[in-house]
Amino acid sequence: MAINEKRTITKQSLDFPAWYQDVVREAELAEGSEVRGCGIVRPYGLKIWELIKAELSRQFEEDDIENVYFPIFVPLENLEAEKEHVEGFSPELAIVTHAGGEELTNKLAIRPTSEAAMYKTYAKWIQSYKDLPLRLNQWANVVRWEKRPRAFLRWSEFLWQEGHTVFENEEEARVEVQKMLDVYKATYEFMAIPTYTGRKSESEKFAGAVMTKTVEVMARDGKAIQGATSHYLGTNFAKVFDVKYLGADGEFHFGHQNSWGLSWRSVGALIMVHGDDNGLRLPPNVAPIQVIIVPIYKDETAKEVLDYCDTIKNSLKDKYRVKVDTRENQTPGFKFNHWEVRGVPVRLEIGPKEAAEKKLTVFRRDNGIKELVALADLEKRLAELMKEIHANLYQQALDFSKQNIHRIESWDEIGEQSGWFEASWCEDADTEKLLKEKYGMVSRVLLPDSEQSAPKNKKCFISGREAKHDWLFAKSY
Repeated sequence: MAINEKRTITKQSLDFPAWYQDVVREAELAEGSEVRGCGIVRPYGLKIWELIKAELSRQFEEDDIENVYFPIFVPLENLEAEKEHVEGFSPELAIVTHAGGEELTNKLAIRPTSEAAMYKTYAKWIQSYKDLPLRLNQWANVVRWEKRPRAFLRWSEFLWQEGHTVFENEEEARVEVQKMLDVYKATYEFMAIPTYTGRKSESEKFAGAVMTKTVEVMARDGKAIQGATSHYLGTNFAKVFDVKYLGADGEFHFGHQNSWGLSWRSVGALIMVHGDDNGLRLPPNVAPIQVIIVPIYKDETAKEVLDYCDTIKNSLKDKYRVKVDTRENQTPGFKFNHWEVRGVPVRLEIGPKEAAEKKLTVFRRDNGIKELVALADLEKRLAELMKEIHANLYQQALDFSKQNIHRIESWDEIGEQSGWFEASWCEDADTEKLLKEKYGMVSRVLLPDSEQSAPKNKKCFISGREAKHDWLFAKSY
């Protein structure tokens, strides 16, 4: 490829999945590896995840949640102890049968999640009600052998956090289910992403859970992305792994448990929610580079322009992630495209005229608008811009999602329409299975307002039987 050749990104309207793959490649976020279904995350992509992780870690620490680490290997017998749990994960399990040159008597699974890895130890740590609540989080990698892998969204190995907590009673545990859901919602708002949060159906809940709540995100092609989940496990796992405590009443009781998690699938959501035909559009909070400075000069003006760029960088570096693009073998146009694809929120263009007049040309990636700003006003204007860009990206995503949720009364109305559908549903698992077979979609979420209200239509949109609530349905990644 020639130095200044512009690589083509497929238009979203032509092939959204191809567009996504193009952006992941062109923005140098990640690439495939020698192991099918596993990816290599490049520095720019990993930095986005680290910024998301830092915000989530901040919220955990403020809530006195402590970090812990358990081994990646889980005795297979532990997984098999919770029948529903292992059945839910069995198609995705990676099993270790040989190690140290010998066949293992006791097979090991590479963790798909860590309930079965952690709870035998929890049973040792918890003796009395004085040891509760136990609220721990683990940052880890897990493996779920995906049949149709997709960068960040569905790799066979991925990074995430998984929280595992134990409470004395159901009421306390259920309060935390919602509390962690709110933490995830706030984290997506940190990424300028609106979400739809609420309960999952019985068919779609986490394997082994009593109830699952979810954070759902709409991509720009109208499909859904499950952004995070928070589960009330009841005493299901406690009974299997003997997680119990001596209560103040002198009796032994099983602990009520939760688990909750968010992965780097959030990076995929970020791309699919904000990206456009030119690549990424990153909100400032999660942009590895918030301000890129592009000098424009000829040999005779090089020193003047570059010195001015360095002065600006030094004045900004304590407040922003800022970089000067000093590459000499590429044109300004190439550099503009390079950083637009990577979604840098603000670009400062500086030539001899700007240097002489102590001004800067400021370009916003979110809307493509340029403005001339005096150096004396730069600090104030940048602070305003960071807020404006975040708010604009959030509002665009919110408007798009609202415009693409359609009310239907019968599943025959789905047809070839894209987007999500609101419909009154009887909540029968068989009807959800039929919906998946016919249209390739399932229920995504029961919103809190809908859960507390009567359905708009008394009849189920699939079966015609009595409807219980209005649910949101969609195809998903």
